[in-house]
Amino acid sequence: MNGSVKATADSSIRGKALMVIAVYAVLFLFCFVMAIYDISASKPGLGIPFAIVAVIFAALSLLKLNSVFGTYIKVRDNVLYMKSWANDFLPYDINGGFLSDLKPAKTKLAEIPADELSVVLVGTKDFIKRNVSEAGKRFIKTLYPYEHSRSKRDLVSSMDMFYVETIDGECSFMCIYGYDPEAVIDVIGELYDINPDLYVRVGSRAYKRYVKKLQSKIQNNEY
Repeated sequence: MNGSVKATADSSIRGKALMVIAVYAVLFLFCFVMAIYDISASKPGLGIPFAIVAVIFAALSLLKLNSVFGTYIKVRDNVLYMKSWANDFLPYDINGGFLSDLKPAKTKLAEIPADELSVVLVGTKDFIKRNVSEAGKRFIKTLYPYEHSRSKRDLVSSMDMFYVETIDGECSFMCIYGYDPEAVIDVIGELYDINPDLYVRVGSRAYKRYVKKLQSKIQNNEY
């Protein structure tokens, strides 16, 4: 195939997110205008609460934007790009203290030549932990505090993840919860087209039928 292939959140999830962001934006504008009006009218008792609520709606808008549109997986010019949240798994700041859940997490970008990849895994954290090699130590170490957090344990247990290893023993990983399964498999197909020695395992049920389509294409020499 040799082109540009990208996987992001499913279109239905993106559409719902845009609607939610639009509602938050309207509420933010209303609260912002009311805050300015009340403060300028010497009514700080009303204006300040409106200002606080406006800040909350602005934060919710940015958080929703970051959680749905902030990450992607892409193959372009024989390079795999993985844009993920800086904390690897969650769209909000996990170290920000009070109200950190309202602060969008920063993002990071990993760039890996496709011909340097050796393994691609898609599935839950437990599936990936069972299938990683020695290179997966960083994944297990990064995952540890989430698994032992009461508030985050259930979140990371249910999400699908995209995990890769390179021939020199490095690994990269990210959350792909809510991603379009067909698009993710298309990315894997593109990687396989570039690197036929790639070892691929998919453990998520949502991806199974698309894996079968990919296997059929490979058998028919369409990749």
